[in-house]
Amino acid sequence: MISDFPFPLAKEAYRYSANLQPGGQRQATEAGSWGETITRVGQDYEDFIAERARILAADPGRLISVPYLRAAEWDTLLYLMRHLAAEYPADFEFTEPPAKGGQARWTNRRLGVTRDFIPGDPATLPRGQGPLEFIGRQVVEDLVLLDQREGHLWADAGLVTFASGWSFPFVAGMTFQEIHGPVPRANPEGVFARAEAFLMRLQPGEAYRRVNWAFQPGRMLDKSMDATAGWRAEAARVLAASPEAAAALAENVHLRVELQHLVRLETSGALLFLIDTRFLSLAELARVPGWAARAIAVLEELPRDMADYKGLTHLRPRIIDCLRRLVTPVRSGEKI
Repeated sequence: MISDFPFPLAKEAYRYSANLQPGGQRQATEAGSWGETITRVGQDYEDFIAERARILAADPGRLISVPYLRAAEWDTLLYLMRHLAAEYPADFEFTEPPAKGGQARWTNRRLGVTRDFIPGDPATLPRGQGPLEFIGRQVVEDLVLLDQREGHLWADAGLVTFASGWSFPFVAGMTFQEIHGPVPRANPEGVFARAEAFLMRLQPGEAYRRVNWAFQPGRMLDKSMDATAGWRAEAARVLAASPEAAAALAENVHLRVELQHLVRLETSGALLFLIDTRFLSLAELARVPGWAARAIAVLEELPRDMADYKGLTHLRPRIIDCLRRLVTPVRSGEKI
């Protein structure tokens, strides 16, 4: 929805930065607001869950679990259950165990799931599923667990099915800074070194958030390097339309935004990285003229190396032209 979309461009120029701010706080926009919850459950919830199940069935390697982060997996499960139940009480219910070693109850009304389990006891979860997989199949966010050791954060476990331009199986076991090594300009300027240092100082229970963005042809959630053949074919299909076909581009090219939360888990001390992927078509974007104007300005000013990294080298002139065509009728009150 436009009204709760986390539009990421606050200025008319963009450079990489940590842009971290406390999580769970309302952020007003020209179209409404966003950010009051850590988790997200929208009208497309079931679609996301079904797509995650499809991807996992085809590529089980998108789930990586390691024994030394099993306590962090249980932390993740409990953290997400508590937040889902508190933020969406009509859809979820969580009953805490009466004492350590006692039984908890989880109810997911959207998926028709009710489960009694003992936190810390994998035998009480569905057969073959650990805590990370059990909760990961019931949230729209990608999940990465970062272990803190040797003065760095290490991305050692997670469930990632909706990556954009990277591969979780490839980066698993790397440090935070190694993962972000390919980002142009950011590492020489120390952006990710400062971000890692800040994150390592987070206290138990603290949550911070940031947004990341790109434009992409189509609306494929799995735009990972593991699924390159599929999304490249989809991109080619969308871009096959003539440059003058603004209507087709308006519906089929999307602003892709990741609302990312980083949480210090209370029991294990690991960091949980949540990635919530949202889409806004150019047609929807143009309905908020201020957003369209900033998007045009950012794309026009964006340095070539950053445009290349974001896959915008050939796409951005078409996006700029399309938004300019669309924003005039919006301002005059006409429908797109």
